[in-house]
Amino acid sequence: MEHLIFHHNGREYTIYDALTYDEIETIIKMSDERDRKLNPLNSKSTRKYFEDTDKMVAALLRRCFRMTDNQIKELEQIERRNLASAFIKFLRSANGI
Repeated sequence: MEHLIFHHNGREYTIYDALTYDEIETIIKMSDERDRKLNPLNSKSTRKYFEDTDKMVAALLRRCFRMTDNQIKELEQIERRNLASAFIKFLRSANGI
């Protein structure tokens, strides 16, 4: 079986497991809820927000691209977040969400 290739910032990532429509919607709802709860003036709230973001990003990269923890750590934090965000946007567009 052939796998799709996702291009991001000049790199290619093989998609081994795309998210289902329901999973994409759940991630969007979770993100919206986290954004709603974020209090940028409260350092504890901000730290929790980014910790949760990083956990979700790592889970997405492990599942969809079958990245190992070492491969994830090799990417800069902002690059990991941008990759996950771009992939979610791609899936939203592809699924008409």
